[in-house]
Amino acid sequence: MDKRLLDQVQKALQSQQDTIKRQEQMLDDQERYTKQQLRKKDQDIAELTASLTKLAQAQTQQIQDLPSLLEQSQTKISEQIRAQNGWEQHRKAFAEKLKLLITESITLSNAQIRLTELMQTYQSTIAPQDNQNSVMSELETILGNLKNSQTIINTTQGEISSFQSTTDKIQQSLTEELRQLER
Repeated sequence: MDKRLLDQVQKALQSQQDTIKRQEQMLDDQERYTKQQLRKKDQDIAELTASLTKLAQAQTQQIQDLPSLLEQSQTKISEQIRAQNGWEQHRKAFAEKLKLLITESITLSNAQIRLTELMQTYQSTIAPQDNQNSVMSELETILGNLKNSQTIINTTQGEISSFQSTTDKIQQSLTEELRQLER
């Protein structure tokens, strides 16, 4: 009986050792799995940290570039406003000169009408010398006024041409700057 009991105890011990080995194997497998998961998490954290660092650098660069871009935009806008104001001033001066030209043209036309009427009066009635001297004096006055008006008209036309040329240059400049801003 002792032998049987001894065999049973040995079998029980062997069974217990096998169970302990299986449990050790399971613990080793669990430890390897845990280490593998930790390595994967560490790798994921490192990749996420690198991505966040790159993103932070890109955003920092954008933030650093923002004042420069804003300053460039403000400079362009200021230049456009100055050019627009200059263009408006030239257009206003051009309109005033054109108004003066029209006024002088009307004055000249009225003087020519008056001269024509006087000439008709002169031709229809050849008056005595005193009347002729009076008509001649009035004609000379009208002729002097016509010359003055013509001089003013010529000067005004020259100024208008100059203003028109300047206006064309400003308009070309504004068009070019607008194209540059649209890019």
